[in-house]
Amino acid sequence: MPDIIDAVEGETVPIDLQLKETTPAGVTSNLDGTGLTVSDLLVTSIHGPAVDTAGKFAWLSQAGGTVRFTRSATDLKADLSTYLVRVLLTDGSGKTRYYPDAEATQIRVRKARG
Repeated sequence: MPDIIDAVEGETVPIDLQLKETTPAGVTSNLDGTGLTVSDLLVTSIHGPAVDTAGKFAWLSQAGGTVRFTRSATDLKADLSTYLVRVLLTDGSGKTRYYPDAEATQIRVRKARG
C-alpha cells in the first residue's frame, strides 16, 4: 500500500517523503540513500501529465531515505488532487532509478477552510 500524505492547497509546509524499496522477494523497507543524489521530483496528477513544481527538494536524511519537498504556495492544487510522487535518484556511476520503486507516494490536497 502506498504512503498517503494529506496537504492543504496554498500552504508551504514542507512534505517529507519516505523513500522505500522492494526486494525481489516482495519485502518493502526504507531506502538507505547513502551515495545517491536526489536528481528530480516527479509529481503527476491523477487527472493528467506531470506537474511543474517551483518548490525545492533535497535529502532530509540520506541514510534514512527521507527527501524533503519544500513546496511553493502554487505547487499543489486541490482541483488536481490526488498527486502521485516519485523521486529520481542517481548513483555515483550515473545510473538512475525512481523511488518508491513500487506504488508511488500519494499526496491528497484539499482547499483551505475559510
